[in-house]
Amino acid sequence: MPPLPRFEKLPPEKRRLILDAAAAEFAEHGFEGASFNRIIAAAGISKGAMYYYFADKADAYGAVLDDVLDQMREAVTGLPEPTDADGFWAMIAAGTGRLDEAFFSNEQLGALARGLYQGGGSNPAYRRLMAQSLEMVEGMIAQGQTLGAVRTDLPRDLLAEATTGLMVAIDRWFAEAVATTPMGELEPLVPKVLAMTRDLLEPRGAER
Repeated sequence: MPPLPRFEKLPPEKRRLILDAAAAEFAEHGFEGASFNRIIAAAGISKGAMYYYFADKADAYGAVLDDVLDQMREAVTGLPEPTDADGFWAMIAAGTGRLDEAFFSNEQLGALARGLYQGGGSNPAYRRLMAQSLEMVEGMIAQGQTLGAVRTDLPRDLLAEATTGLMVAIDRWFAEAVATTPMGELEPLVPKVLAMTRDLLEPRGAER
């Protein structure tokens, strides 16, 4: 569930304080191990106030995941609008580069991702995030098809499901690997996994 509407009406600095406290707790302990009381204490607000903004710990977790998604969207804001297939894939490469830079430079993001995937699909916040991701991917595919950069021989929703599944698998692998593997070994893999995604989506045969 998303946070209660009154949370969104808070001044940005107070909202940031609560989100940062919650993100730190979930990153360190995962959803199951996180303590709502520790979040409240770290945020420096009363328990009554916290329940005024969130129904429970799951709502706070959902707000943290929404905030991460907003940060990811912000990271790719301002990319040049493509006008052809080459421009589309250049945009995807540039956006991927920005996201990877944000991910690799922020240990907390890696910890949140590991906790998210370890919890699996039983968490409503996870399912909501996956639904939002699928919607974003389908929009990207629609744009790519318009520019001739993405295949049209398969239903768009099937392509979106397949692409989202691949991206989740890649994200999960990197989230685990970043905890134990030097960055110098991981960074060369980024263009290769982008090529794997491109291979899935690019037109082939008579479509070219």
